[in-house]
Amino acid sequence: MRDRRTFLATLAAAAVVAARGADAQTSPAQNWPTKSIRIIVPYPPGGLSDVFARLIGDKLARRLGQSIVIDNRPGGNTIIGTQATAQSAPDGYTLLLTNGALSINQSLVASLPYDLNRDLAPVIWLGESYGVLVVNDRVSARTLPDLIRLAKARPGKLAVGVPGAGTNYRIAIEQLKDITGIDVTVVPYKGSAPAISDVVAGQIEVEIDSIVPLAPQIKDGKIRALAVLATTRTPDLPEAPTTAEAGLPELVLYGYNAILAASATPRPIIERINAAVNEVLADPDTIARGRTLGLRIGGGPPEQLKEIMDKVTEIYAKVIKSANIKPE
Repeated sequence: MRDRRTFLATLAAAAVVAARGADAQTSPAQNWPTKSIRIIVPYPPGGLSDVFARLIGDKLARRLGQSIVIDNRPGGNTIIGTQATAQSAPDGYTLLLTNGALSINQSLVASLPYDLNRDLAPVIWLGESYGVLVVNDRVSARTLPDLIRLAKARPGKLAVGVPGAGTNYRIAIEQLKDITGIDVTVVPYKGSAPAISDVVAGQIEVEIDSIVPLAPQIKDGKIRALAVLATTRTPDLPEAPTTAEAGLPELVLYGYNAILAASATPRPIIERINAAVNEVLADPDTIARGRTLGLRIGGGPPEQLKEIMDKVTEIYAKVIKSANIKPE
C-alpha cells in the first residue's frame, strides 16, 4: 500500500513538472524574441521621429539580440502607420514609434480606422520635444510679455507660422490666444522649412517650432527666441526663458514620443520591451544624442505612458473643439 502511495505521489509530481514544462514551451514570451523586430515610423525617412527610431533601434538590437528594422509608413498625419500597427499580429514583433499626433487625431479626424484604447497598447514613454516661440529681427518684442502687448495693440495683424495645421504647435498657439486674449493670424505650413524661411524673411512675424530646425537661425541672429514652451530651460538655448518664467506656466508644448504595440500583445512581452528600452534611454549616449534632436529623454512603465496619453488627448480635444481646428 505504501509503495502504491509513493508511486502515485511520484507520478503526480512528474505530471506537475511536465505541465510546467509544457506551459514554458508554449508561452509566447518564454523565448521572445526569436526573429527581427519591426518598428513602424509614421513619418518619412530623415525626420526627427525616423532619426530617433534608428537611434533607439540600434541600441535595442544589441540588448535583445535581434535586428531591428525601421519601417517608414508616412501619410495621413500618422494614421497609415498607426493603422498598420493596430492590425499587426500581437506578438511584439511590430512596434509603433510615434508622438502626440496620435492624441491630436482622436479629435481632429472624424472617423479613424482604429480605436486608440481598444487596438493599441502603451509600451513606453520615450520623452518630449522642446518647442520654441521665435520672432524675426524686425519685431520690436524682446520678451513674450512684450509680444503679447504688441499683439493686443495690433489685433489680427501679427502672423504666426506653425509647421502643420494639425500639430501640437498649432495647439500651443490656440492656447496662447485663449490664455491671453490676443488676436493673431495663424498660418499653417507644410513642414518646418517653409515656415522658418518665411519668419527669417519677414513674411510672418512669429513662429513656433521644434528647437532643432530653429537653433541655427537663432544662433546666427536671424530670429530671436522669446520663450521655450516647457517647464525647464533647454541646455541648447540656456538664455531663453521658459513660458512659466514669462508668466504663462500653463502654456507648454503638450506632447510625447512613445512606443506602442498591438493591444493583445502578451503582457510579459510588453514588459520585456519596456525594460530593454528603459535601459537604452538611461544610456548617457542616448540622453546626449537626444538633446541634439531637441528631446528630453523619458522612460518609465507602460502605465506612465497611458496617463500621459490620456492627459494630452483630453487637453487637445478641448483646444481643437474651441478653436474649431480642421484637418489639413
